Amino acid sequence: MKKLFSLALILVLVCSFNVAVFAEAQTAQPKPLTKEEVVNSKAFREAVAAAKAELKAQKDNGGPVLHAPAPKVSHINLYAVVSPNGGQEIYGYKNNPLSTANDHGGNWIQCITFQIGYDSSHFGTLAGNKMTNNWSEPIDLDGDRVIDAWAHSWVYEAPSTGGQFVGTVYSINIPTQWTAWINVR
Repeated sequence: MKKLFSLALILVLVCSFNVAVFAEAQTAQPKPLTKEEVVNSKAFREAVAAAKAELKAQKDNGGPVLHAPAPKVSHINLYAVVSPNGGQEIYGYKNNPLSTANDHGGNWIQCITFQIGYDSSHFGTLAGNKMTNNWSEPIDLDGDRVIDAWAHSWVYEAPSTGGQFVGTVYSINIPTQWTAWINVR
């Protein structure tokens, strides 16, 4: 148990010092990213691989891994922020910076969250305004044909200069709320 706790503590510390490692910047972004663009990207495959490795490590160390058809939510983070003015900022898995590096804005802003576990409801807001969930992608992390994770895309389709994005999910099995947030410049 001490080894598992030590490993988890080390992972948290390493990730917290490595927040912007995956941030990629592009200039103009004409439209929100499609599900296919995200799912087929190298950065997304790396995020899924990291989540798979964490799940495998939990299993190998005898940690608490649920084998139910609907695992509870155990993780959520901001995967990406995309806009016409700020381009794409891809953060990957377990990286959740406090604010975007680019100055986002324009006629729309897209935020993508990555979560492990099933939820009973999920939503996204930008500066308190409700965002539209324009696509979701189910992910089987351990090859057992049970969906373990989800990517959700949230789009605010109105002129905006940013604000705080908050992605919220409520776990399906245990009534807990999980959030991921970022200050969108």
